[in-house]
Amino acid sequence: MRIAVILGSVLGLAAVQELATCGAVCSVAVPSTEHPEPDELAAQLLGAGWPVVRLGRPGLGNALLAWLDACQPDVVLVFTFPWRVPARVLVAGPRLGFLNFHFAALPGYRGPEPIFWQIRHGEAAGAVTVHRMEAAFDTGPVLLAQAVPIAAHDTHGLHRARLAVAAAGVARQLLAAWQGETAPLVEIPQNPALARYWPRAGLADVCLRWAEPAQALERLVRAANPWNRGAITTLRGQLLRVLGATALAQLPKPLQAPPGTVVLATGPEGLVVACGQNSGLRLDIVGLDEGYFTGGQLAALGLQAGEQLPEYLSAPIASAG
Repeated sequence: MRIAVILGSVLGLAAVQELATCGAVCSVAVPSTEHPEPDELAAQLLGAGWPVVRLGRPGLGNALLAWLDACQPDVVLVFTFPWRVPARVLVAGPRLGFLNFHFAALPGYRGPEPIFWQIRHGEAAGAVTVHRMEAAFDTGPVLLAQAVPIAAHDTHGLHRARLAVAAAGVARQLLAAWQGETAPLVEIPQNPALARYWPRAGLADVCLRWAEPAQALERLVRAANPWNRGAITTLRGQLLRVLGATALAQLPKPLQAPPGTVVLATGPEGLVVACGQNSGLRLDIVGLDEGYFTGGQLAALGLQAGEQLPEYLSAPIASAG
């Protein structure tokens, strides 16, 4: 079995290593983008003695065809590739085609960054889903899908790490099926009626809107940690990042206040902000230009009950200059 791999992030590294131990990997290609992760990944692979082919967006179709001609794989496995594979390459591909590892459940979480949205929405589990690649993103029939639980305190980074580990097991299942050790894989078409495409999270998506219930905001904080260094709000005209928080389902009546109001600010008890439905969000870890602090430390620095934390998109931000 000859497996070629297109590897765009460390999410697929454990899977590639698993297949390599079985002697199945014939070539690895890594995209060249403006982001540092593919370059770091390529350097890591080269340092381990693996030859790496770099792929750029200009001339991608011809480069892919030349790569396939050189390595003659039976299948190409794709992990977080940033660009659409040209249809003519998919048609001319190896006998088992191009298979994409999508790190979310399909068809409900199509798109380039589904992990954020699954945590934001409070899903109990994500998934590693292997589907056949088609001209459109994330639309092809599914060959394998393995649910990966999202624990109550999982951040984006923690769930991402769990997905990477699960992908190695899924890759081994694929290989076992191709080698006749298990039952042949059955391709299951996606139900278009259940399909939803989720774009990359933008600035508005990572802003704390205090009118939301605290549980929803606590999920947002976890979904934005670490890639965005947390969810964002403002404090006295300065950007405030919230990297860790705890939802308080119901504030006692003496502490109930308009959303965005600091209702508790003490060293021992920490920092609590009023949210929608009379709930509260305890800010456990926050970031300012001056550094990272616990909520209690921020209270000790002078933040007082009664102050407001205006939403980022509606508040003027002081210039650092």
